[in-house]
Amino acid sequence: MFFYFATLTCLVRAVVRTTHGLHILQLDGYKTGRYLKWIGQHLKNCFEIKEILIIGGILILTAFYPQYNDTWLFPALCLAWGGFQIYMSTRGKKVEAKKPLVYTARAKRVFGLSICLLGGIATTLVLISQTSVFAGAFPRWRISIFLFSEVAVINLTIANLLIYPLERTINGAYLLSAKKRIKTFQPKVIGITGSYGKTSTKYILHQILSQKFNTLMTPDSYNTPMGICKVIRGELTAEHEIFIVEMGAYKRGDIRELCNLASPQIGILTAVGPQHLERFKSIENIAKTKYELIESLPPGGLAVFNCDNEICAGLADKREHDGNPVRRYATEPFPVASASERAELTATNIQHTDEGLAFTIHTSVGPAEIRTQLLGRHNVSNILAATAVAIECGMPLEEIRVAIANVAPVPHRLQLTSSEGSVTIIDDSFNANPVGAKAALEVLTEIQGGKKVLVTPGMVELGEREYEENKRLGEHAADVCDLVILVGPKRTTPILDGLKAVQYPNQQIIVALNLEEVKQHLATQVQAGDIVLFENDLPDTYNEEQQSVLHQ
Repeated sequence: MFFYFATLTCLVRAVVRTTHGLHILQLDGYKTGRYLKWIGQHLKNCFEIKEILIIGGILILTAFYPQYNDTWLFPALCLAWGGFQIYMSTRGKKVEAKKPLVYTARAKRVFGLSICLLGGIATTLVLISQTSVFAGAFPRWRISIFLFSEVAVINLTIANLLIYPLERTINGAYLLSAKKRIKTFQPKVIGITGSYGKTSTKYILHQILSQKFNTLMTPDSYNTPMGICKVIRGELTAEHEIFIVEMGAYKRGDIRELCNLASPQIGILTAVGPQHLERFKSIENIAKTKYELIESLPPGGLAVFNCDNEICAGLADKREHDGNPVRRYATEPFPVASASERAELTATNIQHTDEGLAFTIHTSVGPAEIRTQLLGRHNVSNILAATAVAIECGMPLEEIRVAIANVAPVPHRLQLTSSEGSVTIIDDSFNANPVGAKAALEVLTEIQGGKKVLVTPGMVELGEREYEENKRLGEHAADVCDLVILVGPKRTTPILDGLKAVQYPNQQIIVALNLEEVKQHLATQVQAGDIVLFENDLPDTYNEEQQSVLHQ
């Protein structure tokens, strides 16, 4: 009886740990390789070394006192271990996830198969332990089932591999359906990619084009094949004249796959930089991957390039050399040589005002004075990209100017709000990159007010440049901020090093474990008139507190 109790509680805990593992697997796009890599990087979060050592101690104990195994020792161990499993399954506080687990049809299939495998393993172990072969040696054999909950993470990997052929078949059917749908409705498709700036450009372009056309865009970060497929099959209709598609990538060929699905006629390349360098391994690989959008355009398809970015400027020359139409855009002071001469769209006299940005835009159809609620110099670049496409789609410059004035801030991207107590909040928490982080600090400099506070966990997925870029962020923050709150002691070490390198006062640095601690510090550190910049919010796969739930 006690043995069955211990087995059942181990099974329950294994199910709980499978749920947490499924969340990470989903965040990694159900890619087994990426999931295994995550496990390798967080072994102590996936396996309870202490529990394994305890089991070893129990095995030794039962070996030294075999005379008590069938009386009180083994039942007592089973009862204690079962109680421990219940405690471990319920002890942890719920950690709010940035992107919570969603029980999609695929998640349910993977989870269901994983639970079936766990149940099968538990049943097999119980049956084997009752056979005559093991009856005499018993408890040492039976006690091995105490390690059952430790197989949950690996068991999930096996389930994901076993179900992959079925998922591939289902996905193939969905993709084929989406291709037929987009071919039937034939909207003008605009693809947007880049290391950063693509989501903001998508939102800006959508709001501008919607003034004249029935326009659909992929929401949030729906920039994967199945995400875009879902939008096409569920939202795209014959009434939509324009379909704006954000295209993300983690490896060579990803953008080409998206283009085969959506068939863009216009492509925007916002930037090539070190974002996701950890996965791409080199800037050259990133550039080639992003350029897949341009290569996939039909003959005569317009390609729009950000020539503030040196790599993009070179790719624009390559595209033009092949005899295809190109539009370049750039902002003063024109960091790329002769960008002002070659760019068809430029922005000058850029100013930050109390209401947002003001600048002059120069186009092939004339200049225009632009005012927008958006913040950050990089948003000038995003507006130029959107303007180039809007002109190509036939919108008059005056109509574009009015639309830009009405563009609402993109959620969580330099979004200016006020909290209780008249504290100004600059929400730039969606995702940080070196260019965007620098622009955010510039905005913090420009806004008039009291104490200026930075809250950040730093930047991720920058590969070998991650330490350097985060250290530089710390150095820049020291020039701007009166208080810096770092979220996550491990991840923010480079920022702390940057602050120390320029002798930033220790009393103006706070290191917090999580957002809850940040709120507690802000409650005592800020007052009316102060300005708080939230720069980046790490994905759950990097959240130090989120990782700990796998112990439960």
